[in-house]
Amino acid sequence: MRDALGRVAGRVEKTSHAGLVYERYAPEKKHESQSGPWEAWLARLEAHPEPDDYADAFIRWKDSLRQSYTATFTARAESRLLVGHGNASPTGVGLTLHHTWGVPVVPGSSLKGVLAGYLRAVYGDAAMEARRRLFGVPGEDGEGAHAGEVIFHDAQWVPYRRVTGADRSPTFLSRDVLTVHHAGWYGGTSSWPNDYESPNPVAFLSVRPRGCFLVALSLAPGMEADAQAEAFLKWTAQRLDEALRHWGVGGKTAAGYGRLVREGPLELQHPQRPVRASPALTEFLSWVEARRADKVEQRQVLVGFEAEWLERLVSLAPEAREAGAKALRSLVKNPKLEARRDELLARMGVAVGGRR
Repeated sequence: MRDALGRVAGRVEKTSHAGLVYERYAPEKKHESQSGPWEAWLARLEAHPEPDDYADAFIRWKDSLRQSYTATFTARAESRLLVGHGNASPTGVGLTLHHTWGVPVVPGSSLKGVLAGYLRAVYGDAAMEARRRLFGVPGEDGEGAHAGEVIFHDAQWVPYRRVTGADRSPTFLSRDVLTVHHAGWYGGTSSWPNDYESPNPVAFLSVRPRGCFLVALSLAPGMEADAQAEAFLKWTAQRLDEALRHWGVGGKTAAGYGRLVREGPLELQHPQRPVRASPALTEFLSWVEARRADKVEQRQVLVGFEAEWLERLVSLAPEAREAGAKALRSLVKNPKLEARRDELLARMGVAVGGRR
């Protein structure tokens, strides 16, 4: 079986999924050697780039949050991040990576656990009602039960290319080491710890500092009617921001791992009506992505928009026009062209600077 996996691993050496390489295609480790296939495997993972198409998946996920009241903020990793260190792993130290894309992710259950511990330790009884509303209360046969009012989404990795416009993303994994000094004592082969055993360094992977995650919290279905629900959602996001900054998330937080610091404002968005399917809008969005892929000069994009699309998009529903305007803004960002872009959008019937 291992020989078969070794042959497969050789063919998927350049796969875009770091999690697959880390969890399924590890070579056999020879403990007496500090080089060879094992070290090459770790080095390959350290150099693993962000998948090319992940940015599009991230945008689709972010757009899906518009269906409910949602609070979001971007959190930057100030230190190494090690979430899922108890998962099965060939290195003995696990790491949670996105199941589909292989990029780092912080599960919503981890965020929920950090906030629960933080509220209990820092706010004590003053946050008892908030904890009841956040995490719910079990009850026998439904009597006295209360469901949690906030949904904790998985914090998704923010695509580096989409944010910075760089041609190449930096790597997001880094080799780490945990050194066992008393292997005999831990393994039960010696009676007492001693100072003459050889240390045993164990290499594993963690998430590099400086990467960013989008943290998102939403109101549970049916809570929109509560007049105080929006304020409670914002309060929850602020407390989670505190917990991630001061306590961190994941493993080895006592050693400084897992500190996430908010960058930019905390945004609270209201639900938006879904955009009806429109052949013209679908075609226009494809046109925008084609211009982006071909790196067409932004002034020429506006020329093409006015000539080919302005009249076609004017007749669409307001939600569809807003979706088209958003796509155009994401492509034409040059400050010198903003006035011309906004003029065209106003002609299309989109609110720009308080006017239509």
